[in-house]
Amino acid sequence: MQADKRMRKRYSHIWIKRTVGILICVALCGVIAWAQKSENQNEQARTWADLGVTPAHQTQLKALWELKRQKEIQAVKDLKTLNRFVKDSLVTDAEIQETLDEFRAKRKETQAQIDKAEEALIEILPTQAQLHLTLLGILDNGVPRKITKSQTNKKTDETPEQKK
Repeated sequence: MQADKRMRKRYSHIWIKRTVGILICVALCGVIAWAQKSENQNEQARTWADLGVTPAHQTQLKALWELKRQKEIQAVKDLKTLNRFVKDSLVTDAEIQETLDEFRAKRKETQAQIDKAEEALIEILPTQAQLHLTLLGILDNGVPRKITKSQTNKKTDETPEQKK
């Protein structure tokens, strides 16, 4: 008789523990779903029109993005050339210095073009658009862009599509 009571008591504890565990899981899933829903509602109102960006601005932004992309492609090409110089013992110091000077001059010229385009955009873009474009890295945010290894292994004319 006492053994039956103990067995019933043991089984009732198991069912209580399982029920509490299930309720905790349901509550946790509900909190996660609510957080995702509220996050999605905040992201829905971000379009070019909402930020005040006109089609003319978009054209300038695409040109700036293309300039930055070309700068990265050229930097990879130049680094490959410089890497060949490191491995080649027959190259003279004069050739290396000439190549380095050309490399630095091209880099400065490209950076000057990018800076000029960014300054022009900053003068005409609305503040909210400037904020979002800076966070996305389209306008300079001070964080160096990462060049992944998969991009350097591909042909330099082709690059993966950038997320917008």
